[in-house]
Amino acid sequence: MASAQSPSTSSRPEVSIAASRSTLMYEVVTIEVKGLMPGEAITLRTYFHDEGKKFESHAHYRSDVNGKVNTSEQGSEGGQYTGVEPMGLFWSMTACPNHKYGTRYMKNDVTKPLLVNITVHCGHLDSSQCRHDVNPIATTSVERWYMNTNVERFEVRAGRVRGILLKPKGPGPFPAVIDMFGGVRPGCNEIRAAPLATKGYVAFALAYFGGEGQPPKLEDTKCLEMEYFEEATDWLSSQPYVQAGGIGTIGICKGGEMALAMAIHFPEKIRATIAFSTAGIFNVCPTSYKGEFFPHAEYDLHHDNYQQMATIMNQISFAPDGALITRDISPDTKLLERYQKFEKIQCPALIICGDHDGSVNWTNNGRIIAEKIQTNGHNNDCELVVYPGGGHLIEPPQAPLCITSYQPPWGLIHWGGIPAQHAHVQDEAWTKMLAFLEHNLRCDSQSIPASKL
Repeated sequence: MASAQSPSTSSRPEVSIAASRSTLMYEVVTIEVKGLMPGEAITLRTYFHDEGKKFESHAHYRSDVNGKVNTSEQGSEGGQYTGVEPMGLFWSMTACPNHKYGTRYMKNDVTKPLLVNITVHCGHLDSSQCRHDVNPIATTSVERWYMNTNVERFEVRAGRVRGILLKPKGPGPFPAVIDMFGGVRPGCNEIRAAPLATKGYVAFALAYFGGEGQPPKLEDTKCLEMEYFEEATDWLSSQPYVQAGGIGTIGICKGGEMALAMAIHFPEKIRATIAFSTAGIFNVCPTSYKGEFFPHAEYDLHHDNYQQMATIMNQISFAPDGALITRDISPDTKLLERYQKFEKIQCPALIICGDHDGSVNWTNNGRIIAEKIQTNGHNNDCELVVYPGGGHLIEPPQAPLCITSYQPPWGLIHWGGIPAQHAHVQDEAWTKMLAFLEHNLRCDSQSIPASKL
């Protein structure tokens, strides 16, 4: 239990966190303020300075008849969200004014916690007033961890395969997954792999561009060879701590595209696949397997094909903040079958998307992918989940949401999502993913290791 009290007078409120001082990122933290006058107005503020980025949030509360505020029971009256949102002060955090609009927070070093500071202020203040209030009536902090002490992490350099592997300590064998992110973040991203390892999985965060010896950007990649992904699959499957019988693949956006492609092209090695917010087509750069090149969609604003650029620009719309909405830049649905043969997928598949995705049109993509998978006559174990209010970046829960971010060369990209609903989508999708993996990857005889810190 973490708590803090202003030292000047015992009548000042006490801030207590109804959880361990150190918590895992997907765990709910209840903030409770005691010692207030009944009906007293206060502002709760959260902020952090991590890896060169400063984020903050605030919300307005009013104490009950006992002079208490509990974020899990009482609703915010204003600020960056309203209503009962137990984790609202965490997912609603946005970049402080010294950052460029659209700055995205994504943890790089998952071996270190995110330290979130919590302050209590008298009255209902705005964010600027909170920042300039040098004497909050109470303060405390909580550490948010992506992995627990039972997880070990090491770099992988196996042939040309590059990535970061996170696994539970011990000999196993454990169920294993390859985890991939989209085309705008080079190298390895461990924000999903680390908590998966905490949940008892061997999680291999695979770099397919931006890693050692790889092109720095996806658009610089001459060709993505499926053999690379097969080598990664074979390497992971051969490890003595990995459960036999096949691995899982997980990906978002471009990573989801590759997760599905792996299930298509080497189905005997893939036991389950999950794709978040994927267009389902090969795009940006060519893809090949065993000498065969697959059709792909090219969207390049640097291209000197001005007719193509004009067509793309006619398909772009804009969010109120001026960010680009690219969901309508997609090939005709009749051409989708040319891109990937989804009907060849034999393993259970989970397709997750949001109906407020600003990047991918799930109506033209997710639904068609699921229907194609189910047409093979022997794979009815495919589920399409479309979350109302969900945007494109469906990531592990309780971290700051990303609705819009700055992405060269496009500028501001509107990823979409209705903030409070999208936060709930991330929570539900995380639970859905874990249940899917548990059902399709873990052997009956295996037990789940403790996932507490």
